[in-house]
Amino acid sequence: MKRLLSSILFLASTASSFGHADSDDFSSACATLEFMAKMVTLNKMIPAHGDSYAEAENMLSQLSELNTRTCQSAILTANTRYGPSYDNGALISNDLYNSAWYFPNGQVFMAAPGHDVTIFYPNGRPMAYHWTHSGEPVFWPNGNLATPRFRYSDVTWYYPDGNVVTYEAGYAGGRWFYPFQRFDGGVGQQLLSSNWGVEDEHFYYLNFASDGASYLSRERIRRKLALSDYDLLDVPGVLLLITRLYQLNDEARQFTPADTNITGAPY
Repeated sequence: MKRLLSSILFLASTASSFGHADSDDFSSACATLEFMAKMVTLNKMIPAHGDSYAEAENMLSQLSELNTRTCQSAILTANTRYGPSYDNGALISNDLYNSAWYFPNGQVFMAAPGHDVTIFYPNGRPMAYHWTHSGEPVFWPNGNLATPRFRYSDVTWYYPDGNVVTYEAGYAGGRWFYPFQRFDGGVGQQLLSSNWGVEDEHFYYLNFASDGASYLSRERIRRKLALSDYDLLDVPGVLLLITRLYQLNDEARQFTPADTNITGAPY
């Protein structure tokens, strides 16, 4: 009897561990979706020359529908896990825990959640070729390099047009530059702060006068603007946080449980 009970407990714990692993894979996929939404939103808000605004809008719509139908579910039941589909009838996934995920247009998002696979944007361009390996390059949805090494400190991040965001993504106190468009369509390289993220350090706040003219004021970093080294690794999340200072539309809010959050993307 004791041996039988031990066997039952072992099987139960094994099943539980497998289920937990599957659940972790699913959570990683959702965190990846959140990260991608930030990347697409920023590419739309700060486009490179020739980027299509309509294409970015379409991608955000597809990301939103995928997020709503999968990651926002309070309970993932067998009915919603196996073979869910979009309004247009397109398949989302045969199994959200173990099979490929697709966008409404049929483009694959990832071949398997939680695995070292290529992650694709809805437009078919890759966001990363080896997503579960830290230190791999990450690309903007327009195809340009965002960073040569994801989740590494002391690396450079670039705007969608190739200008520098920061030279030290994972260190508080690094130099960051403002994400605003010049009149020629490029991205301005006005200094945001020489010590970005450090409590009580100064940063330059971009203001707009009633006639639309811009001017800078010197302010102090407080509360949500005081960021840790880990926070600063999430460059897209930090950039969205900065753009909120300008009161620009942030269509990725539903994808960001915190202003700077890449927990589990990828684990």
